[in-house]
Amino acid sequence: MALAHSYSSIKDYLGCQRRYHEVRILKKYKSQATEAILYGERVHKAFEHYIQNGIPLPENLRQYQRFVEPLSKVAGEIKCELKLGIRRDFSPCEFFAKDVWFRGVPDYLALNHDHGVARVGDYKTGKSSRFADTDQLELMAAMVMSNYPKIDKVKGLLIFVVANDIVKAEYNRAQLPEIFSKWAGHASMIEDAVELGVWNAKPSGLCNFCPLTKEACEHR
Repeated sequence: MALAHSYSSIKDYLGCQRRYHEVRILKKYKSQATEAILYGERVHKAFEHYIQNGIPLPENLRQYQRFVEPLSKVAGEIKCELKLGIRRDFSPCEFFAKDVWFRGVPDYLALNHDHGVARVGDYKTGKSSRFADTDQLELMAAMVMSNYPKIDKVKGLLIFVVANDIVKAEYNRAQLPEIFSKWAGHASMIEDAVELGVWNAKPSGLCNFCPLTKEACEHR
């Protein structure tokens, strides 16, 4: 079974193999669109419209102007919601290519080809940045450098607009072998689980928010 991995799918698997299998492989359940999720989608779309088309933020999102305005002024080629893909040999490919292995969609990407530097950002609407996970930036930076050979450095940003915080991380091309080895290892765990057919549940406080029913998991 050919799988296309991503930061979110890897994190889902590490969080609970059973949920990953039921939701992502069997597709028996879907996560509910909570008000928090819908709010995040509105923020993402408003930021995209502002950066790409100069459309002012809606009145109820104007408090985030200080985050989005600097992003629109970064020198270079700016892209929002760009779909990126890489193959097993870490070469670039189309997002929906038959041999795509990892996929990623950065909320914000600025490519300065003249200086070989890119900025990649992801917007967060959670109320706290305490548990910020820069692994997302690490994988995205590697995918950007794979897709753009002239980019040798990526400056990453997790932009917590509600929590009023920005978490930064920086990566360079010399780190690519280590980064790809790490994520290839994660992918191999999932692919091994597919071969073995073993999907163990991992009970935690998040079980209360899991879409699975009691029929699918004894911890619900």
